[in-house]
Amino acid sequence: MQKAYTDYCTGLGEEDDPLSIEDWCSSNAELYPQFKFWLLILQLELTVLLFVRAIREADFKLYVDALTKIVPWFFALDHTHYARWIPVHLRDMVTLKEEHPEVFAEFLKGNFVVKKTAHRFSAIAIDQGHEQNNAAVKDDGGAVGPTENPAALRRWMVSGPEMARVIGEFEVSTEKRKKVDVRHHEEAKHEQKAFKRDVNSLAITLEEMGNPFTENSSDLLVLGSRDIADPAVIDRIRQIEKIGEEQYDTYVKERLVNQTKPISDPINKNTLPLFSRPPVREKSKSQLQLTSLKNHCFLFSRLYIASQLRNGNLDEFFEHENQAFPPALSQNGKIRSGTKSDLVKCLEDLVTSKEKTSKPDVDVSILDGSAIVNMLQPGYTKTFSDYAMQVFLPYVVSQTQHASRVDVVWDEYHPDSLKSETRSKRGKGVRRRVEPSTAIPGSWKEFLRIDENKVELFSFLANTIVASVDSSKQIISTHRSEMLCNQSRDLSRLSPCTHEEADTRIILHLEDAVKEGKTKVSIRTVDTDVVVLAVSSAKRLSNTEVCIAFGTGKSFRFIAAHEIARALGPDHCKALPVFHAFTGCDTVSFFGGRGKRTAWDTWKAYNDVTPAFCFLAATPESVESVIKPLERFVILLYDRTSTLDCVNQARKQLFTQKGRSIEGLPPTKAALILHTKRVAYQAGYCWSQVMIAAPELPPPSDWGWTRKEPSGWEVHWTTLQEATKACRELLRCGCKKGCR
Repeated sequence: MQKAYTDYCTGLGEEDDPLSIEDWCSSNAELYPQFKFWLLILQLELTVLLFVRAIREADFKLYVDALTKIVPWFFALDHTHYARWIPVHLRDMVTLKEEHPEVFAEFLKGNFVVKKTAHRFSAIAIDQGHEQNNAAVKDDGGAVGPTENPAALRRWMVSGPEMARVIGEFEVSTEKRKKVDVRHHEEAKHEQKAFKRDVNSLAITLEEMGNPFTENSSDLLVLGSRDIADPAVIDRIRQIEKIGEEQYDTYVKERLVNQTKPISDPINKNTLPLFSRPPVREKSKSQLQLTSLKNHCFLFSRLYIASQLRNGNLDEFFEHENQAFPPALSQNGKIRSGTKSDLVKCLEDLVTSKEKTSKPDVDVSILDGSAIVNMLQPGYTKTFSDYAMQVFLPYVVSQTQHASRVDVVWDEYHPDSLKSETRSKRGKGVRRRVEPSTAIPGSWKEFLRIDENKVELFSFLANTIVASVDSSKQIISTHRSEMLCNQSRDLSRLSPCTHEEADTRIILHLEDAVKEGKTKVSIRTVDTDVVVLAVSSAKRLSNTEVCIAFGTGKSFRFIAAHEIARALGPDHCKALPVFHAFTGCDTVSFFGGRGKRTAWDTWKAYNDVTPAFCFLAATPESVESVIKPLERFVILLYDRTSTLDCVNQARKQLFTQKGRSIEGLPPTKAALILHTKRVAYQAGYCWSQVMIAAPELPPPSDWGWTRKEPSGWEVHWTTLQEATKACRELLRCGCKKGCR
């Protein structure tokens, strides 16, 4: 801290007056979480050292003062046993002067501790003295053996203290023969040298890790790993002193002064978020399934009773979902996921060309940067600089051997993203600041689960590759909404860009390459969305060969998107993104138990739905006009032999006549309409405008989403209440004398 303050004073101008160190500390603690945290740590450690000094020097007043400052921390950090009894002890010590002045006078003389030697700074607490006496009585063998034999235990209880006394007197007599030295053992010259060496080593280590008192950012970091604490931790660090003091004052007032509560009453824990405290665990899948089964049993028991006493309307019942979240589209209230890559296999079956195993020579190579980072593990590299120069950069350079231009496209991570729920399923990680000298995290996978980590890493890699590759080959990299290039050229077609996903931005770069006259383009990705958009766009990019390097490991292959587009035809190419979104993508639910292969076969069997898909692909203003063919498509998706065209009637038929479970039914019409709106937003607005750098998008709230506080979006599943709340037969009445 002193060095940081000295640097601050040195950096001031001649006319500026420096703040005092106290004012400087207060100002920085308000501005910078890192400074606040380490200032708290320093103050707490100094308080603990004062407490130790009070005991070692038998200073009763210092003992009371230090303990008074420590007690609020017991409350704040949930040390409930200390929080319950230390205030009682402290109150006894404070009132000692009035209640027992003789004892107070003795304590002021230092007789509240034990002095076993004449050395300075060597007094110990009374309980510690008792433990040392017990240890002397037990000797090296302890007291376990004698306690098993009553006779031996009695002999030990009589002889043990006497033997300890004799040994103690012998040690005292031998000490008297030696030259009297009242110094503490740590005052010896060699101890002082060792202490100075240790302090200097600690100071050097802190400087190497980064002086925490010079960190001028809004982050709270672990010095060694550069992990960044959650914002909730920062908020609590700012409030932790106040929380502890308020709880301590309340405890003393309620239980010791006013005595309105007994001391034995429970003390509520704060469970404040800290570095080491794990996040709150969500319910497991089995627990959620058990809850769902209980709801089903409750629902059908009421349905059975209602059918015995009232004339039930099954048509009305099957117009409503049986729970708040439609099981056909939702996994316990969240978007139902599935295997998107099954669609790629369906598309590959359309062409008979043999897969290429070696990279073809192309004019432009477009890389999905996020996919590449996930594939390229850090391996032996130690820092982010090593990773950039020894792992990522060589991969990018290798692409220039087959292409004259290489584009690296990165994802963006907006706080209000519709994909936030999908990303949350990937699990939790640890926030770490990305700097050239920062150590690579132990788990690369967990590191990439945090959006902020990826934003910093992608920015760092983008700047590194553009600055490091020579200008004989053109390197273009996205950098948030802007572009970086190692050559001077017009980038107005590519930036500023408001696309969030690299999926759509890749197609924007594909179009830019075609407009530059490039006829052969390769795309490296592992995302099915990119394949779908490339196939859909290939028809519009005439005379262009689009080769997609897809997959990893044994499943890696090259896919000719232009050949698939030719086989599909113009109408199906236009409808393909809508089909993909309708049957499940990152922001739209899959249908329960119905994968991409089943949906593809249903589309081939019911081609009449293609015009509806094409309509949704062209920024529709509403979806109601195409619901009928979509209902028929969903019915065939669940029952290929059905002749019905109303999804609510199909739900009734499948349940009552064909024995399907509730989870095996298609969604209600109300849920399907909102599902279709989400499809229209994703495919009709986001994907249909991939070749526009800054497309205008309507608010998601108009298309099947609702605003979630404090930020983000959540799915609006249905406009109707669940069956237990909407169907008259299932409603409970409060009448005591019967209903009318």
